[in-house]
Amino acid sequence: MQRTQHVNRLFSKRFALSPLPLAIAVALSPLLAHAAPDWVPTRTDAFLIARAPAAAASQTLAKTAPSYALNMIGTPELADTNVTPLELSQPLRVTIVLKSRNEAQLDSLVREVNQPGSANYRKYLTPEQFKARFAPTDAQVRAVVAHLKANDFGDITVSANNKLIFAQGNASNAERGFHTTLKRFSYRGKAVYANDSAALVPASLSPVVESVLGLQSAAVPHRLIHRGTPADARIQTDAITKNATASGTQTGHQPTDFAQIYNASGLPAATNTTVGIITWGDMTQTIADLNTFTRNAGLPNVNTAVVAGSSGTLADDGDPGEWDLDSQTIIGTSGGVKQLIFYAAVNGDSNDSGLTNATLTAAYNKAVTDNVAKVINVSLGEDEAAANSDGSLAANDAVFKQAVAQGQIFSVSSGDAGVYQWSTSPYGAPGYVGTYSGGKVTTKINLAKYSVSSPASSPYVVAVGGTTLSTSGTTTWAGETVWNEGLAYADVSSSGQPLDNAVRLWATGGGVSGYEAAPSWQTAALGSSVTKRVVPDVAFDAAQSTGAYLVINGQPNQLVGGTSLASPIFVGGWARVESANGNGLGLPTSAFYQGLPGNPSLVHDVTSGNNGYNSYGYSAKSGWDDDTGFGSLDFAKVSASSVK
Repeated sequence: MQRTQHVNRLFSKRFALSPLPLAIAVALSPLLAHAAPDWVPTRTDAFLIARAPAAAASQTLAKTAPSYALNMIGTPELADTNVTPLELSQPLRVTIVLKSRNEAQLDSLVREVNQPGSANYRKYLTPEQFKARFAPTDAQVRAVVAHLKANDFGDITVSANNKLIFAQGNASNAERGFHTTLKRFSYRGKAVYANDSAALVPASLSPVVESVLGLQSAAVPHRLIHRGTPADARIQTDAITKNATASGTQTGHQPTDFAQIYNASGLPAATNTTVGIITWGDMTQTIADLNTFTRNAGLPNVNTAVVAGSSGTLADDGDPGEWDLDSQTIIGTSGGVKQLIFYAAVNGDSNDSGLTNATLTAAYNKAVTDNVAKVINVSLGEDEAAANSDGSLAANDAVFKQAVAQGQIFSVSSGDAGVYQWSTSPYGAPGYVGTYSGGKVTTKINLAKYSVSSPASSPYVVAVGGTTLSTSGTTTWAGETVWNEGLAYADVSSSGQPLDNAVRLWATGGGVSGYEAAPSWQTAALGSSVTKRVVPDVAFDAAQSTGAYLVINGQPNQLVGGTSLASPIFVGGWARVESANGNGLGLPTSAFYQGLPGNPSLVHDVTSGNNGYNSYGYSAKSGWDDDTGFGSLDFAKVSASSVK
């Protein structure tokens, strides 16, 4: 019998200050608020950058020139956009990210815990052990809470690992508490806000506070699901040249097919392993669709739970497709799991207006502090520079680092915009290349400027890229090429009709991080020239044409793809590997880079295709490449080998 638990409470503790320290904090707050030299920056930079007015022939033209840009790759200017102060009464929920203690020791542990021969090999920590050795202290937490209360924040809660402090306030509280200013503007068709100066904290808190999340809503991760439309077909026919195809047949698949295609069915079902999925909002329809899928597929009912990442509203935004893709693919590939937990970020309302990088970081952290899910899927991604600017890149790395120390595995989709994750269309779609009119594409971006997706670029996760799959029948692997479907209309209505003439690239994400250092095992395998993290690590089917037939909103046989398919295939297959190995395996990336080059029979090497447009991007080659990593895995062979 299926058991669905809706757990919307936050497993945290509330801190109460005694009257005397609180009175002292309140008395000192005016002094702190005006002592500018005593304030220092955090890792949350200005997200909105003031620009000098462009040169113009007249004063009138100068006034209308762009005066702001976003702190992202390409620094997109807010042309013809009214930027005004955010109303001081605007409600704002912030997340204060605290620094870990004993960082050098933690880095050593993270390396050693998955290194054969190390004294710490596979000696994973419990959350309690991690907190005792590496988490911020209770005294440090109390100091930050006092600062928040002194600036009139309320509803203050602290995550179980002391890493995150959540507080409710308004724009006025945030501007006073972090010596910044907030602006309101329209971006990619939505009303958003962002800070136009770095978030500061008193110097006394500098050793404690790493970043302040929740000060911008302009950039949040995209769902990486790809559904075909008639508009797609027109652009593909008229304007692009497809990658070469492998032998065999290219057709859609039932989620259960992938277990046979990638030889996961050679292992028992993953019924001893708990799996997590990072989501946002209400999961009622997703779970109903999952029940329909398992019933149709002849699989057992799934024991599900919904756990909120933080306090707030989990609203139904009417689009369960991403979470349907994740859950049905994982269950189909795994054959069933012990429990499937949806770690849901707070989204506020049906328009997702409360969704920020802060609420997603909270969901990641909840999955880690619970330490129940062994493998956790993330089919989300955003411009890496945006995540770095607001501080969430470093915050998420810290969360993923704890997961590695505890033996948990995050699997993250590498993105669906090829090498152009940074470039967005007028309505916010990544991979924007230009415009399409009269059968011709006019390029509007610098095609030589590349970027990768976050959090896939983190060195503490498995980054999963995409392929176009060919099979003999529907269940026998016959070949794979780099997933690149070329250009399609970027901005389409719910019925699939284009809203404008902007076009985007649909292709697997991959390339070189601009911010994350290469882990030692990656440099050792790929050469000393690799100094930044490169992605992906592995890859699986992602093409919409060879994707998965799903139940979405109660409707069966909805064919979808994207690297949001590839990552759940890995998660479902790896859950079987974990069950077969007593759930004793940790993050496998170091083992992959040390062992796969010498064991080519464990993978399907992808050697054809590229992930750019018009001869740009990275091309596949023998061995590891920036398109598909080492390729796709033969799960049963990997499980039987030492490469895990």
